[in-house]
Amino acid sequence: MAKESFKMDCHIHTFPMSGCSRMSPEEAIDAAVGAGLDGIAITEHDCMWDSGGLQYLESVAGGRIKVFNGVEVSCSEGHFLVFGLKNMEGIHFGMRAEDLISIAHGQSAAVVVAHPYRFSYEDGEYCYGLDLDGVEVMSSNTTATTGKYAVRLAGKLDVFRFASSDAHAIDTVGKYFNVFPFTMDSVDELAGFLRRTKP
Repeated sequence: MAKESFKMDCHIHTFPMSGCSRMSPEEAIDAAVGAGLDGIAITEHDCMWDSGGLQYLESVAGGRIKVFNGVEVSCSEGHFLVFGLKNMEGIHFGMRAEDLISIAHGQSAAVVVAHPYRFSYEDGEYCYGLDLDGVEVMSSNTTATTGKYAVRLAGKLDVFRFASSDAHAIDTVGKYFNVFPFTMDSVDELAGFLRRTKP
């Protein structure tokens, strides 16, 4: 019988690909298993695991948990999680959010704004004019106030509300997660789910 729910933390950083992280990908996977998650997305800063690296991560997981690829892109208007990219061509640090979304949607990928009000209220408000697929409303970098603003943003855009850890250390992995209504076997399924939830 297929699982009726799938617990996934979709915002995790590991060292050395994300220099600000204090955990290895192996530690992140073990922590996620220990937290009772069914899946994780590793979203390094401005870079993405290649297919060989992802195969290695899947071998580390050993069937205990699903491991998906993503990326957190640092745009001039804030940080954005992207799921389902086929390649990083044209994507770079400091790019405009509109350009990132255009490239991502051209590859059938989904874009979620991460902690939209973390750096400034203006960055969050800017997102009202973007064609987003989701808004991160809870994370380790979201306060009660910025979370309230993020919930309002997600409601106005009518997009998926993300809860994710933004983990940089093992004690944060799985602190926040989403429960999806079905088991996902690939990041493309996650991207497709997010794109279909749009109005």
